[in-house]
Parts: sequence; structure tokens; C-alpha cells
Amino acid sequence: MKKSLWSVLFLMVVGSAYGQSFKERFSYRGYFKDMRIVSIAQDSNNNAQTLQQNLLHHRLNTRFQLDTSWQLGLELRNRAFYGEFLKYAPGYGDLIAQDPGLVDMSWSWINAPNFVAHTAIDRLWLNYSNAKWEIRLGRQRINWGQNIVWNPNDLFNVLNYADFDYEERPGSDALKVQRYLKNNNSIQFAYKFTEDLEDAVFAGMYRFNKKNYDFQVLAGKYYQDIALGVGWAGNIKSSGFKGESTFFQPLSDTMNQVLLTSVSWDMSFSNGMYVLVSGLHNSNGTNDLNRLLTLSGAGGGQLDLKNLMPNKYSVFVQGSGAINPLMNVSVAGIVAVDLGGVFAMPTLSYSIKQNLDLSLVGQSFLGKVDNKVSALSNAVFLRFKWSY
Repeated sequence: MKKSLWSVLFLMVVGSAYGQSFKERFSYRGYFKDMRIVSIAQDSNNNAQTLQQNLLHHRLNTRFQLDTSWQLGLELRNRAFYGEFLKYAPGYGDLIAQDPGLVDMSWSWINAPNFVAHTAIDRLWLNYSNAKWEIRLGRQRINWGQNIVWNPNDLFNVLNYADFDYEERPGSDALKVQRYLKNNNSIQFAYKFTEDLEDAVFAGMYRFNKKNYDFQVLAGKYYQDIALGVGWAGNIKSSGFKGESTFFQPLSDTMNQVLLTSVSWDMSFSNGMYVLVSGLHNSNGTNDLNRLLTLSGAGGGQLDLKNLMPNKYSVFVQGSGAINPLMNVSVAGIVAVDLGGVFAMPTLSYSIKQNLDLSLVGQSFLGKVDNKVSALSNAVFLRFKWSY
């Protein structure tokens, strides 16, 4: 029923443009990836266990311009997993096939013990725009965040920084309406569709510019909470300064409020170096070290907006720069200050040719166990990416 609804919408829209020049109105782009993953974790006897996995990943992004105001977007990704990892992850094909949206557009069409093939449509929308209005209906990404790592204002799409292989980020089945005002100001309203109306997410946001800073204020309902937020983006001399904060007030439990605040500073230097420092405060933080492991990279773990980090105080630091015109190196890390946990992600990227890139990425989770710092898990990713 749900799938047929979207199919009818798609056929009606495309049919309205039948007979017109398809080649002039249709555009596409995408990529192919081949990624080798080696993960090392401690078993119950504190022995290192090494697992290997391969991921083949194809992405296709399409646009169809119906006329000057109407546009249709369809984007999907196809992935194939195979290797030792699947032997120790029974039901993995069923897990990744789960679609959190209102419409089920995710399928594991091969779900064998040693091979999983999966397809997901993460964008399917119809967009209308003119000089004053923009209206988009369907599966889309609604990005209300200002910061790069932690986004307390992002009520509709929670960002998992560690999931580096998913550049496009998840989408939501939603309606978004935006009204453009004078001086680059705007008002935006979004509604995320859910099967249960009590779990619906909807909010309004006003964006404006003041003294060369972009500000935003928002208010709405986030599942079972009232959400109130503010955000800003500007500069301190030649460096960037951004921040956002959201207060969550449960509708049924007046004592369990949550305040999330994230602030970041970044700067680019004349020699090509880039530095980013960001901090996050979670008023509802705990001391659950295992919560750090939800930052699963290639697995695409979903985070909870009210618990972007499990502890109260977290700091992110990143430094990057070019070794030569073809090679770039980056070192990023998250420190759970009051938890004694660390997530580190070094990256080495090399441009083989204009549309072919090679990346070597490491991820390591460190934490205190019995008052000793040890590696909870480690992983190395070797990825080839060809774009078209």
C-alpha cells in the first residue's frame, strides 16, 4: 500500500511531462565504491578477534525538471556485503533493511549467511519553487544544523559523523515549506510523517541575519517532547564561529528535561591547513561507556538526537591539510571528557585521477576498563571511489 502510493505519485508526475524533451530535462550523477574493512575487537576472553568484510556500493542521484517551477528527485543506493563479518552478525540483512520512514523503501533482496545485497531509496521528492516559495514533499533531507559534528537543531535527520561512507546522510518522509523574505531572511516549516500521530515531528524555524551573523530560532514537537532551539553562524576575524542549542521538554514527564548545546570554531590557514574544534554539552549525560560503540561507521548506526554523546561533556578536534596537490591527510578525534572515552579517526586521501579517489581510514574506540585504558574496537577501511 505504502509503496504503491509513491509509485502512483512518480508515474503521475513523469506522465505530465510526456512528449517533452526527456534528455534536456533529465540529469544524473553518482559513484561506485569498493571498500575493504578489517575490524579488530576484544572477545569475552580479552583476545583480539579480526574480522574482514567487503562492501560494494553504488549511488545514483537523478533529477527531472518538469517545468520552470516543478522538479522531481530520485536517489538510491545499492550495497553488497560479503566476508567474515556476516558469519558473526546473524540477521544483518534484516537489520539494514529496516526503514525508519513512513514508506518502506529498503530491501535486502539477497539475504544469505555469507552475502547480503541491499537497495534503499533515500530520496524521492516533488519540489515546487518560485521567487518567494519553495515546497518539497517526499523523502528528503531537512538540514537545520549549523555545526559539522553535533547538530542539536537537526530535528529531522540526526547526523552520525563516524558514518563517513554515507556522504548524503539519511532522509525523512516529510513536507517542507519555505517562504523567502527580504534581506535573505526566511521562514521554514517541516512536518515528518509517522504512522502514529503522537510520534510526529513538526517544527517551524525563522532565519535572519544580524551584524554579519546568520541566526535561527525554532520551535516544535519532537516525538514526545516540545523542542525550542537557537543557532548561529558567523566569523571572529578570519575564523568561523558556529553554535546551536535545543531544549527538550517531555510532554508527560516535566522533570526529565534535556538541554543540548554545541559550539565550534574553525580556521583555514594560508598553507592549506584546516583546524576545527567543537564542544558538546548534554545535560542528561550518563557514564555508560558502551554507548560510545553506537558510533558505528560503515554499519551506519542511527543516533538519538537527545543523546548525541552519552556523557555530559565532549570535545572534537580535527586537523587536516594537503601533503601535495593529490594527497590529503586528516586526523580527527572525539574525547568524552567525563567518561574517559576516545574515538579517533585518521584519514589519508589520494586522488588517482579526476574522478577516481583512494582513501585509507582508521577508527579506534578507546576507553577505561577496570581503570585501564584499552582499545574497545579498531577498524581500518580501504576505499576506492569512482564518480560519474
